[in-house]
Amino acid sequence: MTGIDYAAVRRTCVFAVALILLLFFARSGASSLTIQVWFTLFVIAATLWVRGQYMDSLDDRQWLISRRAGAVLLVVAVALVASYEFRPRAGAALAGVLLAYFVAGSAITWLRQGLRSDRIRRNLALTLTTAGAGCTLLGIVLLGRGSGTAAVILEYVLLGAALLVLLPLGVALLSEVVIRWMCGLSGPRSLRLWLGLAGAALFVLSTVLLYALTRSPWLLGAVIVLALLVIAVVSSTQADIAFVMSVIALLGVTPLPADVPPDLVPDRSARSLLVAFGDSYMSGEGASTYYQGTDVGGGNQCRRSPTAWAAMAGQQRPFDQVEFLACSGARTWNVESAVAPPTRPGVPPPEPQAGEERTQLDAYLHDYGDGFTPAMVVAGVGGNDAGFSTIGLMCLAPGTCSSQGKLWTGALEQVRQNLRDTYQQLDKVFPDTPVVTVGYPDPIDLTGRCDDLALAPRERRFLHEFVTGGLNRVVAETSAEFGFHYLAAMESSLRVANLQLCDEQNEGRPGLNFIGVRSVGGVAEQRFHPKNFSHSSLHPNERGHAAMLRTFQTWLPDLATLPARGPITKATADARDAGLRTVSTGQADPQCDVLSASTDGCRTQGMQWAKGRVRMLLLTQGWMGLLPLAGIWLAAVAFFGYQRRRLADQRE
Repeated sequence: MTGIDYAAVRRTCVFAVALILLLFFARSGASSLTIQVWFTLFVIAATLWVRGQYMDSLDDRQWLISRRAGAVLLVVAVALVASYEFRPRAGAALAGVLLAYFVAGSAITWLRQGLRSDRIRRNLALTLTTAGAGCTLLGIVLLGRGSGTAAVILEYVLLGAALLVLLPLGVALLSEVVIRWMCGLSGPRSLRLWLGLAGAALFVLSTVLLYALTRSPWLLGAVIVLALLVIAVVSSTQADIAFVMSVIALLGVTPLPADVPPDLVPDRSARSLLVAFGDSYMSGEGASTYYQGTDVGGGNQCRRSPTAWAAMAGQQRPFDQVEFLACSGARTWNVESAVAPPTRPGVPPPEPQAGEERTQLDAYLHDYGDGFTPAMVVAGVGGNDAGFSTIGLMCLAPGTCSSQGKLWTGALEQVRQNLRDTYQQLDKVFPDTPVVTVGYPDPIDLTGRCDDLALAPRERRFLHEFVTGGLNRVVAETSAEFGFHYLAAMESSLRVANLQLCDEQNEGRPGLNFIGVRSVGGVAEQRFHPKNFSHSSLHPNERGHAAMLRTFQTWLPDLATLPARGPITKATADARDAGLRTVSTGQADPQCDVLSASTDGCRTQGMQWAKGRVRMLLLTQGWMGLLPLAGIWLAAVAFFGYQRRRLADQRE
């Protein structure tokens, strides 16, 4: 370990080059064949690198970088990460993280094999493992109990330090202690064999039990991934680095963005223009491809897709042009004009979304002006105001999210007020144009079993009723106040096509992503950041948007006979006018404020509830998840202990 092992240095350099090339070709635009080729080469390089480390570790001769070189590399890594905050450069922070990860792996190996005192190694292992277990337990106990920024940071610090630093270090050193103990056993080899078989049996039986209790393939996959990481930590190699980096590289792959077609470029000579305002259900989030410049991590993330139903409808008869302005994450005030007079006090002022120069209505006015009359306007907004994304997270958490239904149904009147503000502006800008409001598709089939989603029947019923009888009802009633045409059939578009989640007739190919994993475009720090991997979840995919397009085209009447406004009753008009004059959030005070990000906000209360349910599950049943990990750890230390003893016997 003192001299330079040039073979080990070469293997490390080959692995580093292969990793850099894999991450480079995983960027937006690389073909799937190119990714497959470079991933295969990376796997070969990683296998040779890890195998070389493993063979060297059997006799405590694994080459490591020197302490001085490690200190220098660590300083460089910290500087690269810190520089991104002051002068962002693509790949700088990622390179710093990879470098720090490599130095940390080398340091762990030195602690395992460089320490000559078994007592110091054992005491350090027990100290780190105990500290990690303590921080984990404390982090779980505090999970969801605090609502301020400081409380959330404390949760992240405790759990991050435990799961990313203390426990991996402690388990690695503890594994080394047990492996050395097994190597020192002078009795028959059968003891190591029986320990290994017992660990393997514990892993298999406890994993089967967990799956039988939960019926969740997602939990089964998580157990398998964690088991592989445990084996990597036990192996006296840096296999965990190779494993994590390969997963991140694959998840960071993004397809080539699509060019914006001529039919989507503003053209004031268009004779039949379709204008599309709205949020992610209108923009097409959930698809595999987005238009150039609309899926940039840290920038414009409107995620406008060429397969979105509104974009496709605007390029087909009777339309000859489409102003496609829908943007993922949009709320009502992202649609409204920022130059219009202020609406009610106490609501957020109109503002464009990140990466957009203007609000959606201002973008239309900039492109076409006040005097232009489109053939039709479609608008689908309100879901983000209603907190639907937070509701989805709550239903994914343990427990029954329907028990917190009043938190959201009580805030729907606040959503109604926001819609009135937006619809009032649309009514003024498009007085002679039919405005069609679009609800949200009913996402889940209520008949039969649905083990894949791990949602209780009551939760499925709640999501169905919140979308159809809650949010969509508010959209329909508010639309009627302005004479807008409400496309009621869109609510059942996925059901009619048998594309709902839990519908057995689609054979596991629904039109809605339950868990959609894909990254974003942009610089490496965004493309390979885990926070950007799950944005496509709970959104229609290409199949879903094709069904929504069929629904729209089936409903679409002759434009020449479609009136700009439908009939408005006196009672409806009075309700509208009273609502527009209302200063507060509604006649009845809601249980929470759907707009607020403070402790009284619906989203904050919802996330606290979800964290609380996770806390209770971990404290009461978390031990069941530890059983398969304990089993695979015991099997791994028995195997590697046997291998090390076998090599020692061969050399005697």
